[in-house]
Parts: sequence; C-alpha cells; structure tokens
Amino acid sequence: MRRAAEADGSWAPLAELAAEHDARYGGSFKAATRARNALYFGRLFRDIGVTHVHVHFANRATHTALFIKRMGIPFSFTAHAQDFMVDLGSDELLREMAREAEFVVGVSDFSCGLLRERCGDRADRVVRVYNGLDLDSFPTAGAAGAGGALKVVSVGRLIEFKGFHHLIAACGRLREGGVAFELTIVGEGPWRERLGALAEELGVAREVRFAGVLDGGEIRELLAASHVFALGATVDRQGASDILPTVIAEAMAAGLPVVSTSLAGIPEMVQDGTTGLLCEPGDEAGLADALARLASEPETRAAFGAAGRRLAGERFSLQVTAGQLLGLFPADVDRPADFPGIVYLASAWGDRDQRSADPELDAAAAQRGVLPLALGLHEDFRVSTSPPPPGLQFLPDERVVEAACLAAPERLAKAGGLAVEQRDARVAVCLAELLERIGAGRLHAARSDVAEVAWLVSQLIDVEVTCCIEEGGENPRGIPELDGLDLGVRRRRRRLGPLRLRVKPTPITPESARVFVAGLPRAGTNI
Repeated sequence: MRRAAEADGSWAPLAELAAEHDARYGGSFKAATRARNALYFGRLFRDIGVTHVHVHFANRATHTALFIKRMGIPFSFTAHAQDFMVDLGSDELLREMAREAEFVVGVSDFSCGLLRERCGDRADRVVRVYNGLDLDSFPTAGAAGAGGALKVVSVGRLIEFKGFHHLIAACGRLREGGVAFELTIVGEGPWRERLGALAEELGVAREVRFAGVLDGGEIRELLAASHVFALGATVDRQGASDILPTVIAEAMAAGLPVVSTSLAGIPEMVQDGTTGLLCEPGDEAGLADALARLASEPETRAAFGAAGRRLAGERFSLQVTAGQLLGLFPADVDRPADFPGIVYLASAWGDRDQRSADPELDAAAAQRGVLPLALGLHEDFRVSTSPPPPGLQFLPDERVVEAACLAAPERLAKAGGLAVEQRDARVAVCLAELLERIGAGRLHAARSDVAEVAWLVSQLIDVEVTCCIEEGGENPRGIPELDGLDLGVRRRRRRLGPLRLRVKPTPITPESARVFVAGLPRAGTNI
C-alpha cells in the first residue's frame, strides 16, 4: 500500500508530517507508524464514504487522526483522563491536536478545565460530554436491604490510584467497631497480592472477597445484589488518578448509594448527602464512618440509591449524551448515501496461485454500498502481486473479538449454545456488533464455509441473511433451515451484477430466498 501511495503521490504529505513530528517530538512518538496507520485508515474511510472521524483517547489514536487529516478527512476527539494527563507525554502535541481538531470533548467539567489550561488559545473548542450508559441494562439494586451484613461492592483494576488499600483499611475499622459487612472487589492487577496480604494483616480476609475479572452481565448481577458501592479513589505516587470512574455511574444506574472520595470529577457524579457520601482521598476513617452510617440507615441507602438513579438518567443516559455529541458535529456531516448497507462475508482472501486473489470478492467490493469482509488469509497465501480490493476489511484481532464478546455476554451465550464450533460463535458476536454499528441491514455469506457464521448472526440480531452454496458445498451442521436444500444436484449458473452465482435448478420461492439490492445474489437458499 505504501509503495502504491508513493507512486501516486499520496504518501508525500504523510511523510512530510512524520518528519516534522520526529524533529519536534522525538522518535518515541513513532510518527512513521502513525503515518502508515493513517494511510490505511484514510483510504478505507474514503472508500466507504466517511467524511468525519471522531476518536476516543488523546494519545496514539488521535495522533493518527492528525495524520488522516492530511488526507482530507477532518477529525475530533474525546480526551478521558490518563490519556492526556500522563500517557501522551507532550502538552505541545496535545495543543497541536486540539488546534487541528474540529472540536475536543472532555468527559467531565474537571477534565475540561485541565484541557482548557493545556490547550491555550484553543480552549474554546473544549466541550463537556459525559460518558453515556444504557440505563435499561442495569436492574435496580435492593439498596435498602433486609438486615444482616452490609454488602459492599467495588470494581476496578487493582492498582494504587483506585484506592483499594484505603477501602480495605476502612473495613478493618468497621470490624473493630463491630459493623457486620461483606466486601466484594472485582478486578485484577499488580496490587492483588499486596491487597490480599493487607486483608490478612487487618483480620478481614474472611469478609473481603476478591472476585477477579467478571463480565458485564456478572457485574450487573453483583451490583443488583449489593447495598453500597464504594471506591477509595486517590492519587498515586506518579500523580495519576481517576477523573470520572465509569463504575460509579454504573453503580448509580443500578440504584446503589455510593461511598467515595472528593477527587477530580467524582463530585460531579456523587452529590454528597444526596446520592452518596464523600470524604477526602486517603481518609480511611472517613470511608469507615460513611459505610458504618449506611449500614445502620437502610432508609438512607434507599433514598441515596433512588436519587443516584435519577441523576444517572439526567447526566449519563445514552439518550442524553449521544444527543449532546451528535450536536457537536458540523451540520453537513451525515451518513453517506453509499455507506455500507450490505456486508459481503468471505472466509479468506489471498493469492492462491499468483494469478488472481478472489474475483468474486473483488466484484462485490466494486459495488456501491457493499462492504467486503474476510475472516482471514488463505492458508496457502503467498506473496501476492494482486492488491486487495478497495475497502476490504478483515475480522479484527482476537482482542477486539474478545471485547465484543465481553460487552455482549447474553449474545455469546446464545450463539455458543447454537454453534458447532465456539470460534464461530465468537466471530458471530463480533460481526453482529459491526453490522449494528455501521447500520448494515444485510449479511451475505459468499460460500458454505461461512454460512454457519452468517446464520448465527441472524439468530442474534434482526438482519437479512443470505448465503450462496457453491457446487459441491456441504450443508453446515446445526442449520435446520438448510436441510431442505439439495446440495448434491448440479446447479445452473447465471449472473446478477458482476457476480457469478450458482442457484438451485428448482424454482426459488419467496420463502426460500430473498433478493439482494445492488446486484447481489438471490442466494441458493435464504437462512
């Protein structure tokens, strides 16, 4: 891709900016890598009609967007906390990114204040939009409880600035004061051993349970079964801290009262004496007193929890925050008319014989409104002289697939119960998220080897799915809708658009097939 860009001149402005950034910021910022990333994504965005890019985190991703702008696509970004406070490592680069961006979003009033201080003459471009939550996915907790031990939950990476050591120390004070409690800590991290040793030392190892990493559904269930959410947020020895912990907003969405500290943006979430109780960072006695009060006042817990749920709806509901973000985009930024409405799914791409890579995939990519997507490379892929078709995407790496599965545990469980291969279930969950994100209404499986994945997607979301079974293809197991298709007969061929298709010789009824727009096939069967 870079060689082609050098030949047509599109690499020159990226190389020029990379040289400028190397000289200005140093090699550790990897400007050449940002330029290569921008070349790939810039061409992809241009191919599918993207006219504006919004990026989360003011570090490598926004640095890449700065290069993408050299390709003619403007950008904006959301800065969170450690990304611009610590990770980026250059206020000068932050100012350049803010200067070139259409607008800059901060996730709290506190972080917006810091951004305005650091961005200087571009402070007017900084706007606050809180991180949004789907409140309907959080069942309301029984904050009042029915007596017994106070059930406290805390969630976060086990690192210094999350303040779990202060929370465990506060629990030691509760034990000394005769307050019955149970603390469940969700998360893993480098402080795990140290925190376990502290619980042993303070005699609260029985009451403090380390639950490890849980998925979103399990965390929501734990919140619903608890009385109080607590987080002893503080500043670590390197000066790092939370600004607006999402877990607090999630606890409020679940109707839990919150005990935390008055650090950074936390008071924007927790209104002291109304939705919870706050103390100074590091104040272990203050944390203990707050928890002890809520242990003895179930009515206060219920009142705080209800008020927190209302505040979460006013400030952190997706309907509120998404509308605020949408209002920041220029009026002429809209969904392009040819934005992909169809995803054309192939199992692999690559040059098998060094003559052609995949003519049908190339043909699909040439159609407007079609996104070609391959799950990988052909196993016998060799160095190819054929470039990939414009806009071809591959299944994201395993970390992205894992993130999609963690974000949709119910879907993963459903797909896992239907799939023959669990890998197909995980891929289907990731594809379902992609189709929803880009608004595509149809998924076409190019061959029998991806038919089961496509069928699994159809079981997860409301999307039209068709497949084209090649001559000699096998009926994927576990797909009852394909049982009536005679795959052993020879099929006649016909062309629809640029694609050569094989269909059953018997008449195709509306019940067994649907027509694709833009020249895509009336498939051998509809699944």
